[in-house]
Amino acid sequence: MGININQLGPREVTILRKEIQSAFDEIKSKYGLSQLSLGGIRFDLSSFTAKIIGKVQNPVTENYELNESIFFASVHGLPPDFIGSEFLLDGYIFTITGLFTSRPKYPITAYCKDDGRTFKFTPKRIKELLETARVINIPYKDEETS
Repeated sequence: MGININQLGPREVTILRKEIQSAFDEIKSKYGLSQLSLGGIRFDLSSFTAKIIGKVQNPVTENYELNESIFFASVHGLPPDFIGSEFLLDGYIFTITGLFTSRPKYPITAYCKDDGRTFKFTPKRIKELLETARVINIPYKDEETS
């Protein structure tokens, strides 16, 4: 038996988010979706609304997404493989996770590993961050001395 929520606040929304995402993960697995996640949540004391993001993945959608991101990158002066890149901002590491061309002002989404939140960015800001604060993951190789 769960607890009753009498009013919504940040703590309650965090609890609900985790439970809803857990249910989404089961549905995602059941139907073989590549993504099923809970986006931003808006709430007041008595109600909340949330965005749901879902994607299927197959060769046709993979090819379309790749071509779209390469074209987008070339138009905005970004590296063609910018999705998946990491950058440092305000002491936190962010990973670029998506491109949503349907959001012309803030089409790029990045995930902050430290606090688990997702943020939207302009192409100009991402270009600046990748030029000045890109995190380069160079595997450490222990050199043997002879």
